Amino acid sequence: MNNSATTRTITKIALEYNANDKGTAEMVASNYLLSDTAEGQFNEMKTVAERNLKVKKWALTGYISQPDEIGRVLKDEELKQIAMETLAKVGVTNKNQYRLDIHNSTKHKHIHFIVNRIDISGKCTVKSHDIGKRFGEAVREVCKEKGLLTDVEIGVQKKAEMLKILTETIRAEDNFDDLILSMKKKGYEVQLSSNVKDGISGMRIVMEKDKNFQTERIYIAGYKLSEISNQLKISEIKSFFEVKTAVKEVQKYASNLKEFRENIQQKGFSVKMQYNGEFKANQKNEIQDIWINKVDSNQQKSGFFFRKNVGFSLSAIDPGLDDLVKSLSQNSVNNDASNHLKSDPNESLIDIAGELIGDFLNPTYVSQDEDELWKKKRKLRR
Repeated sequence: MNNSATTRTITKIALEYNANDKGTAEMVASNYLLSDTAEGQFNEMKTVAERNLKVKKWALTGYISQPDEIGRVLKDEELKQIAMETLAKVGVTNKNQYRLDIHNSTKHKHIHFIVNRIDISGKCTVKSHDIGKRFGEAVREVCKEKGLLTDVEIGVQKKAEMLKILTETIRAEDNFDDLILSMKKKGYEVQLSSNVKDGISGMRIVMEKDKNFQTERIYIAGYKLSEISNQLKISEIKSFFEVKTAVKEVQKYASNLKEFRENIQQKGFSVKMQYNGEFKANQKNEIQDIWINKVDSNQQKSGFFFRKNVGFSLSAIDPGLDDLVKSLSQNSVNNDASNHLKSDPNESLIDIAGELIGDFLNPTYVSQDEDELWKKKRKLRR
């Protein structure tokens, strides 16, 4: 579940907002509040807060928003219980003043809370340190206890689905404009960022159904490309489209392997052949795949599609180019062993092409704590 929690000094406006929501708000819980008006409740909270003048940001405010995956089955009482149990985990007791309201006017139903961190005896029961992080962890704990998917688990599923759809669409299209249009038809918005030096430099993908304009300032929908896959980079996609465009242009005028290789080399690309079995001189060697790489490529590491020092597999980057490989193989006899790519017997073609299927089935997720640990380890190695 998406969630947010922060400590701050509030005014009566915060309580008015909680109690309104375009007239659809429903108060589902309150404690130690006698007044029926927002102004009256604010004054009651302020009076209690002044019992501990050391605490300036005396209110804890935030929300829990249920995604569609949970919201279709979760009742209001269950959502209230999740909020109450979560607040208890971060220090809220039965001596704290609070008000909880369910809002229904937005796309995703959510529950807002305002809590006085100072209890009626003047004690601050809710620590402000890392409250947003601690609240999020508490929400996940409660969800697990109730057998509900957490925001992290839902995120892993969504990123795996996004990666699958994105790579399939990349293989089917030739440029970013067509990629954006095709992804749109499949229910995804692709947002590109750019800079003067590199041109297109970043990508964010958003599920259309996840957009919530009422909370977009607090919760940004979607994921950056680096969050979806640690293998697929924007620079690789740019190279991918460049190679595919060059190959499709060259194949129009190449009737055999020799012409294809000469024409693609004139465009600044290297060519390596992967044969079925061992290469045999002075014999017809059946081509299994053709690997293309830009001569001046500065890509140093293997990526999702890219293989270091070899390039892109034609059969992997575009389903249609597999026919080109077969055609050139049937019409050509190649006795040149200098551009022969020796296959690793332990690698299948899909493995060489970036472990496409493996990445779909095993989405990567690293918790924030684990990520920080790895960052520290990398610094120590330097």
